[in-house]
Amino acid sequence: MIAQRLRDTRGRVRPYLVLALGIALIAAVVLPVIALGSSRVPQPVAFNHLKHTQDLGLGCEFCHPYARTRAHSGLPDVTTCSMCHTSPQGTSAEAARVTELITAGDLLRFNKLFRMPDHVFYTHRRHVAIAELSCETCHGDIAHTERPPVRALVKVDMDFCLDCHRKQGATLDCNACHR
Repeated sequence: MIAQRLRDTRGRVRPYLVLALGIALIAAVVLPVIALGSSRVPQPVAFNHLKHTQDLGLGCEFCHPYARTRAHSGLPDVTTCSMCHTSPQGTSAEAARVTELITAGDLLRFNKLFRMPDHVFYTHRRHVAIAELSCETCHGDIAHTERPPVRALVKVDMDFCLDCHRKQGATLDCNACHR
């Protein structure tokens, strides 16, 4: 049936239809790959949240010290990591890599996985210290991940926020969250 439609009344192949079909096929395959790849957030090391939170009993605020006091929770830096990792902790290649980076004096810079759009005004302080929301509310089960997720575990969008605000009895005034 498709082969018949690709031909004109004289039986010749219609080049513009072949081109359009080819473009559509390429787009159907390539665009999802690009979209998935572009949302990945690279990290300097494969941080194991499970090891640090469950096995070692460290709370989120050990590595994210500003969650209760500032807009941004903060990310661990070389100073935080070097408290324990000046010598290899464990036998994994990743543990050795962390120690290697620290002893070389490299800036161990983690990249933010969770980002709000520029027009949204969000503070961890307001949500963690004042509203007393758990980290899991917005970050999902990050504490049980053994490798950095390639994207946020929870889709935090306007519907998510409005639903939470309604449940918590928080303001729904647009100006409270939007610049």
